[in-house]
Amino acid sequence: MKTGVLILILSALPLLGAETVSRGAYFVPGDPKAGMRVFLDKGCARCHAVLGEGGRTAPDLARVPAGHLSAAEAVAAMWNHAPAMWNKMRVERLNLPRFSDPEMTNLFAFLYSVRSLDEPGDPERGRRLLSDKKCLECHAVSSAGRGAGPDLRTWTSHRNPVSWIQAMWNHGLAMRSLMAARGLSWPEFKDNDMTDIIAYIRTLAGVPKTRANPRLANAEAGARLFEQKGCATCHSFRGAGGKGGPDLGVRPLPRTLGQFATLMWNHAPAMWSSMQAHKMAPPQFSNQEMADLIAHLFTQRYFEASGNADRGRRVFEEKGCGSCHSPGAGAARGPSLAAWRGAASPVRLAAALWNHGPLMLGTMERRQIPWPRFLPAEVADLMEFLGAGQRPRQRAGGKP
Repeated sequence: MKTGVLILILSALPLLGAETVSRGAYFVPGDPKAGMRVFLDKGCARCHAVLGEGGRTAPDLARVPAGHLSAAEAVAAMWNHAPAMWNKMRVERLNLPRFSDPEMTNLFAFLYSVRSLDEPGDPERGRRLLSDKKCLECHAVSSAGRGAGPDLRTWTSHRNPVSWIQAMWNHGLAMRSLMAARGLSWPEFKDNDMTDIIAYIRTLAGVPKTRANPRLANAEAGARLFEQKGCATCHSFRGAGGKGGPDLGVRPLPRTLGQFATLMWNHAPAMWSSMQAHKMAPPQFSNQEMADLIAHLFTQRYFEASGNADRGRRVFEEKGCGSCHSPGAGAARGPSLAAWRGAASPVRLAAALWNHGPLMLGTMERRQIPWPRFLPAEVADLMEFLGAGQRPRQRAGGKP
């Protein structure tokens, strides 16, 4: 990685990841800054890039896949692609690094957090969007625009998507009233439109074209705000909460902060109408409150809903895990997984996979056993089964 990009990403990560120990609040478990050091020290950057910087022979882990990755999805992706990675490292005579559980936790925090950062926007495209979406019918910017609304040059202080979301939400209802009076429809945006507009507005103050840093966020405070501001009146998480709006634990959310700003803008009128139906005043947010709320929402995506131990038992059997491993204290060709009781987690599985996987792969190839593939939901179920310390059912002949 180039030094400048490394410093830029390092400066952003504390705002997305672990907070100070004294506050005890985390965006996701682990320290993303420490995770970046793991990524570099273990040689991951020789093959993988992050935001365009690093190796070119493997996917950019900040961009692929296009959607977000929960911990279980990340483990499934690592497991399914591990044999190809190990073979490539063997061909290139690269030493296989080992990871402790804390190192893997920090690495996951880094990879998850950095995926929420937007690419630097396209200022010229942002300038065109302001005209095409008729924003200049109300707003002035530079020498253009009619000026009924605030001059957008005053918004140059909103240097990141979180600040932009907060400002748009707080002023959005007044904007809608003004647009209705002028016969203007609420414009729809898509993909990275907001990031491009922010990039253009920032050029008006001579701000360098760099990736803007979000604010330090506290996901636990965001969870409280979700209740206090009335969000839970309409929205639920995996069935718990309100019923009027989408379930935010099931509905896919945008991966980056800029894309989240676009979603908030597009759905704001529907949310305001729902609040009016519930006789609720639209809440106002400080910049810090909006950062905390978004941290809470982004955190929910990292954690899967609880798995199912019975399904996990079937996964353990059907994938052939029991041919080598015992989930309890029974005899097995491979290590017993009894120590995982009450301590199973996707990150621990990732560390065990990486450290012991090449040996497992070699044994399976000699025995002509195909490498199993896992869906994310199967990983969550498997963790629940191993964490409960249950034994698999006996098959015919007394074999697991």
